[in-house]
Amino acid sequence: MPGTKAQQALVQAERHVITGESQQAREAFRRARMFYHQANDPDGEAIAMTRLGEVDLAAHRLEEAETSLSDALALFSPEADPSDRALALHLMGELKRLEGDTGGRDRHWEQARLLYQDEGNAIGEARVLRAQARVARESKQEDRALDLYARALRIHAVNGHTFHKAMILREIGQYHRGRGRVDLAHEALEQAADLFKINGDRLDEAWSRLDMARMLRDLGDLETSRRSLTNCVRLFAYAGDLGGEAETLLDLARMDAKSAPKAAERMLRQSADLARRAGLADLSTQAEEEASKLTAA
Repeated sequence: MPGTKAQQALVQAERHVITGESQQAREAFRRARMFYHQANDPDGEAIAMTRLGEVDLAAHRLEEAETSLSDALALFSPEADPSDRALALHLMGELKRLEGDTGGRDRHWEQARLLYQDEGNAIGEARVLRAQARVARESKQEDRALDLYARALRIHAVNGHTFHKAMILREIGQYHRGRGRVDLAHEALEQAADLFKINGDRLDEAWSRLDMARMLRDLGDLETSRRSLTNCVRLFAYAGDLGGEAETLLDLARMDAKSAPKAAERMLRQSADLARRAGLADLSTQAEEEASKLTAA
């Protein structure tokens, strides 16, 4: 294996992250830090600690994540890559969000955004703007949320980041849908779905189209919604998402329960089976119960 012992340990850690072996990943990141320390490379140590903090944050191990991220931020030298430091600041901001420390959250995120901006790291800057927009949504700061989303969209549009643009458009569509702005929601979700399709991301395309189908159903356009839901079933099946396929079949069955109870029952049984195989016990039970009611009717 090429590279130093520290680099080898980092590669091993990332492999463990990919395979879901979190404890082995943590141990490998710690080994990487030790090797970087022995090589008198504080920036390498900081990178290893940043990734360890990210893994712990994803597992909601907040105390461990704070220790690792604090170590990382203390270790970075003045010559460190600003984007590496910005990532640690962004993660620390997310940690503060989870802890309910709004001041710490905003301070760390803004520091991260400015570092990304100064470095010309467009994806990093837009990622922070998106996080800030989500928080603004949650706190009912509508104008601020839409402004932050618009700034992130402009960055991705200028740099041709169509996938990242699609992710933001989907969130904007969901936001408008929640506030009853049907036209704006449909426009954003349709753009998102089309961009996901261009990028070959059938799974996110399916979720975006499912959002649209549900919105159309709630508006009473049942025929268009049914066609869209049927398309979503195919997309989820193509992407191998059993849970998404099960959810969509449940939606379809509920629409057809009165007009075509036999077909609806078959879809509910299929939904229950898919949900069970996906490990979604509550969804499976719900589908089975609704199928049994149709059988008894």
